[in-house]
Amino acid sequence: MTTRPLSFRLPTPDDAALLLAWRRLPEIASQSFSDVSDDVERQRSWIEKSNARSDYVHRIIQVDGVDVGYGSITVTQADWRIGTIGVYMGDRRGRTGIGALNFAPMLNHCFYRMGLRKLVNQVFAENERVLKGQALLGYRLVGVLKAQALKDGQPRDVHLFEMLAADWAAGRHRFGLLYDLDGVDVG
Repeated sequence: MTTRPLSFRLPTPDDAALLLAWRRLPEIASQSFSDVSDDVERQRSWIEKSNARSDYVHRIIQVDGVDVGYGSITVTQADWRIGTIGVYMGDRRGRTGIGALNFAPMLNHCFYRMGLRKLVNQVFAENERVLKGQALLGYRLVGVLKAQALKDGQPRDVHLFEMLAADWAAGRHRFGLLYDLDGVDVG
């Protein structure tokens, strides 16, 4: 396999402290739909359980071999082949330069390796960087769910996006990353 500036690796229980620290960063926690308790052993257990699931794929994102973030794919409707993805960058190197490119291998994995036919993502209205990124990647804005979520006791609007496998197939070549999370070329 060719060494690439952007790569992915399976989290291990030894990554629990790292993932927990990233997940609890204010800029990440404020945009996450769920809260995570400050418990490394619970995080370790969650990683082990997640690695065993067939409806959940996750990886640590690396830039030039350095761990910078985390990405996950959840199958939400197996019979309909629908899923959702989530990403957070715990290290600034994952937020600059590589930008939306970290999503290309994830989308390739979703549509070409997992056989999903559609992704549906929800993003808080205040998360402007991710909202712009969804459009850049080719997602279609379905609409805005007013006061959909409660975060810290406050109602928050949620933007709903969707992408079909055919949408990704039509536009993915502009990103120049034709491999998936495991480094497999899906050309």
